[in-house]
Amino acid sequence: MAVLKCKGLWSVSVATLVAFGASATWASDQTGDISDPEVISDKRFSDDVSAFYLGVTAGYGGGGDDRFGLTTPTDTFAIGDQDISGSYGGVRGGWRGVLPARGGRDYVYGFELGYDFGSLDDSVTTVVGSETVQGGSEVSDIVTLRFRNGLTNRSGRILYFVSVGYVWGDVETTNSISSTTGTQSFEASDRRNGFSLSIGAEHYLTENWSITGEYEYVQFDSKDIEFSSGFSTKSTPNYRGLRFGLNYKF
Repeated sequence: MAVLKCKGLWSVSVATLVAFGASATWASDQTGDISDPEVISDKRFSDDVSAFYLGVTAGYGGGGDDRFGLTTPTDTFAIGDQDISGSYGGVRGGWRGVLPARGGRDYVYGFELGYDFGSLDDSVTTVVGSETVQGGSEVSDIVTLRFRNGLTNRSGRILYFVSVGYVWGDVETTNSISSTTGTQSFEASDRRNGFSLSIGAEHYLTENWSITGEYEYVQFDSKDIEFSSGFSTKSTPNYRGLRFGLNYKF
């Protein structure tokens, strides 16, 4: 009985080994390419060490506080406070670079050159003695060179930025005096420097397209304006604007 039992155990062991060997042989005979699954990640600003871009913008400005006063040979008269306002559109182009920052973010910096068409203007009127005196200002054709920098969010798709810029634009200052005998009008134009400050955000829509929104402040240099009548005024135009844009990155 002991011998028969041992033979049974031997038979079972041999059968198990044969089955295991057949399974291993079947697995080794399988053929075909084995590859890792494709990983899809969000587009980041850091995917490009540097990049050029072009864009279009549109905005509306207002909220200035340029006080118009008229100085004559004998006295100075306060005409009123101007709030130059209006809509404008523009084109822009720039370059930016990217550096890694802490927390999985990117530091983005660069320069941008822009041109705004359209105009912002205002006028004020008061009565001095028996005459109606009007003063006005208009700003147009503004060229801006900005330095822009900021940090992305963790996904790298949104850039939060601030910028500071040099502006150069046309400023026209007007003055008219009306009485019972008629109206005399005077104007003076100059190309003037200034600066701009802004804060905003840029969001990637696709690999190349992005949209921007920013709040900006623009201040032109103060200048004494001499009219041909012999009267003068100090012109200091400024405004605050809300600007939106669309960029294409190369």
